[in-house]
Amino acid sequence: MLRRELAELPEYVATVPPGDRRHAEIVARHIDFVALVLHVHHEGEDILVWPKLAERVPADAAPVLAAMQAEHAGIDCGLTALTDAAASWRANPEVAHREAVVDALRELAPVVDSHLAAEEADALVLIDTYLSAPEWAEVGMHGIAHLQPEQFPLFFGMLLHDLDPELYKVLRATLPPDLFAELSVSGPQEYDRHRRRLATAA
Repeated sequence: MLRRELAELPEYVATVPPGDRRHAEIVARHIDFVALVLHVHHEGEDILVWPKLAERVPADAAPVLAAMQAEHAGIDCGLTALTDAAASWRANPEVAHREAVVDALRELAPVVDSHLAAEEADALVLIDTYLSAPEWAEVGMHGIAHLQPEQFPLFFGMLLHDLDPELYKVLRATLPPDLFAELSVSGPQEYDRHRRRLATAA
């Protein structure tokens, strides 16, 4: 999800005409939302995952945990640069500010991609081995707790779009059935509408 959103955002930004404050506002708000989702996901891991693993994994796995935390700190700096650039563009939606947002996105995206690849290659095996399923699910609940109720459909639409079937099963088992049933319909609908707004401000 995060890879996709960060990869698509530069094109959305670049197509906003200079001076189009309404369209810039829509895209800048989406940048802020993606940045929030990424930040609270990493925050959840920093609070709920790495400390537990530090107590449980063999000593030779400690460098993996240290690398994950260091990369989180670097990504946070990139997120700050991105949201600052988006705020300037939102206030003054001209070409120079727009290009600063595109530059910040293009700097951040490969860093996040590299981090996620390393997490998938090195950290997930530790998580699968040394954390219980409920402990890992706490990270997702931590992220959801930072969302406003009106943001749930968009978030779940983003999450469900192109979701791996196995992860879909995990998500379905984690949420209350009524809530999953509602969001599995309203989420994709809201995400489709939102993508059209990002592209056209319609």
